[in-house]
Amino acid sequence: MNIVEMESVLTDKTMRSVKLPFEMPQVYGFLGHAYVLGILQPFEYAQPWIHTSYIQLFIAKHYLNDLQEYRLDFYPDLMIAYNNMPWLMYKHSDKVLLDQLGVDIHRYLITQLEREYYVVTYVDEFYIHNSICYQQNHFVHDIFIYGYDLDRQIYHVAIFDKNRQFTMQEVTFEQFGQAYASQDKTTHSLISSCKRMEPLDYEGSKYGSGVGRFDFDLQLMIDVLTDYLEGRNSTERLRIQQQPMEGYFGVEIYPYLQEFVTRVIEGVQNFDVRQLHILWEHKKMMVARIKYLQQLGYLQEETSLLSEAERLEKQAYTHRNLMLKGFMSNNRNILQPLVHSLEEMLIAEKALITQLIEELRK
Repeated sequence: MNIVEMESVLTDKTMRSVKLPFEMPQVYGFLGHAYVLGILQPFEYAQPWIHTSYIQLFIAKHYLNDLQEYRLDFYPDLMIAYNNMPWLMYKHSDKVLLDQLGVDIHRYLITQLEREYYVVTYVDEFYIHNSICYQQNHFVHDIFIYGYDLDRQIYHVAIFDKNRQFTMQEVTFEQFGQAYASQDKTTHSLISSCKRMEPLDYEGSKYGSGVGRFDFDLQLMIDVLTDYLEGRNSTERLRIQQQPMEGYFGVEIYPYLQEFVTRVIEGVQNFDVRQLHILWEHKKMMVARIKYLQQLGYLQEETSLLSEAERLEKQAYTHRNLMLKGFMSNNRNILQPLVHSLEEMLIAEKALITQLIEELRK
């Protein structure tokens, strides 16, 4: 579609570019978290949800048993199509339907962005400049679109770049069109759009403004921290809504991380930095949580918790970088110290969270 045809899509003919608010997310090891946090984390009303949601970790049994994958993630895991949360209004479509209706993808994207909807879909990264696979390998992966510029013929997108860093960058209309058309639309057909809502936007709904609220709940935070400390399956709390998930939760993930590292050292498991990256992000979120609790007055400024949390974050960051270094140099032996160091981290973290719960209960 040429630029004249694209202009015909616009409701506001003067709106030649749109760039929706999006910032570097605090968690980006898995893109479901990155997209949600990049949209919501600048807003004060979302802080109680963020600091309560990024406490629990889990490794799903089906990944471990069926795929031999030690897939560490936060719970809830925020897959791309996740829609059971305040402030994001989701709409879903699929590529097959758009094709059947004769809808051009560029017309669809520009219309959605003009309506302030962010869009996630799948593309072949072989055609996406500055991606890991550009002009090297055909690899289908999701892409997040948060803006366009008609005059420059580009989309604003968020993806992992060629250095495996989560970045915001630009992709030309031509590149995106090739990447979108290249992959099999029946196997990766999802097109998910979401719009950020303000709490007041829910006032007129039949459910009332409560749908758009997530007030800070100290007892809920203590409960989730206790789940983590005791290795309790937090999905049991949602039995009325869904079947509980089988997996290893909270501190119970540490033996499996040690097992994973051991298998990498022995050469029976491929290098994978994601597990230790998520572990680092978990410690980073704990530092942010303690600062938030200090800001709310639930923790004293002179608490020793912050310095200990910062120490654990640095230790986790070192672990993550060691795995990355081992991968880049193909040297498995340099991972030997990780197994013992993870044991030390587990002991220290148990003490930290025990003290945190005690101080919050005062």
